[in-house]
Amino acid sequence: MFDNVRLRVDNLPESYNLSDYVKIKYIRNDGSNYMCQLENLEIWQNRNYLTILGSLAKYLHGENITPLKRKDVKQAIKKLEKDIGLSLKNAVVCSVEFGTSVKVKEETFEYMNLFGYTNRLGRHEIALGNINRRIRREVSNTRGVVTVFYTSLEGSFEFIGYDKIKEMKKKKQDIPPLFDETNVLRLEYKIRKRRGIQSKFNGDLTAHSLFDENVYRRFQELFFNKYKSIAKMGRVVYVDKSENITPAKLKKIMAELFRQSHPKEYQNHFQRFIEAGKLSPISIERILTENNKLGNDFSIFDTNILIKELDDLVYNSVMLGD
Repeated sequence: MFDNVRLRVDNLPESYNLSDYVKIKYIRNDGSNYMCQLENLEIWQNRNYLTILGSLAKYLHGENITPLKRKDVKQAIKKLEKDIGLSLKNAVVCSVEFGTSVKVKEETFEYMNLFGYTNRLGRHEIALGNINRRIRREVSNTRGVVTVFYTSLEGSFEFIGYDKIKEMKKKKQDIPPLFDETNVLRLEYKIRKRRGIQSKFNGDLTAHSLFDENVYRRFQELFFNKYKSIAKMGRVVYVDKSENITPAKLKKIMAELFRQSHPKEYQNHFQRFIEAGKLSPISIERILTENNKLGNDFSIFDTNILIKELDDLVYNSVMLGD
């Protein structure tokens, strides 16, 4: 399930030249740094180190809609070592993506419209049209979100969901028969910076770590825990008439009814308050914590049928995959 990576190899053998294995595509003006293209991968070499960037899935299979299993990751790394004539045993992972593609019954925007906020990561959404600061949307677009992503303040961590078929068609990529004429929601957990990886694993990871079973299981947990931490809207709100309803409880129920029934309007209002500086970081955390508490109170709320479908698909794809 690993996809895009950035690897760095330090302490290159003195006699090693990448150009002996892969044709040079670009040379910097001073000649000290050059780039080679290996399939979809960009590989840069200078006097001190080598950098490899790109999708392991595309490198191995020519497409990345099909998630890589752990054995496939090992195959991709071993193939890469052979193609460039260099061991990657000590290649440090500087950024990495772990994701899956799930075939859903409805169009992908129907699910992403229901993705709310999560603690510690800012929420952003993208649709076709003009950019309005942190929210990108087109008022006339009634179909909703085409991409939703969450990012940490320092940019080390991200979680993103988007329409994979739409992306592939836009890039004029061939769609595998297994996914042809289907709705595919792509979900990715990303660690963008080396220090982010170090914080989650108490140290660096190497290219060979990516097919280590314990590391793979840890990424499964990180992905699924972040997915589950995102508040999901669209639940059915009902009142237990066997109990007395106080004014305070009724107020909470009505507020939650609006939040669940009108997720787009709620999120737009919430974002405007943030942009206007009317919500402090502490207040935002308190609101999100309270929303999550209400959203998990199953004595009041039923899970939305689309989210129930997606939860099952994600769990089976990520937690039961290898």
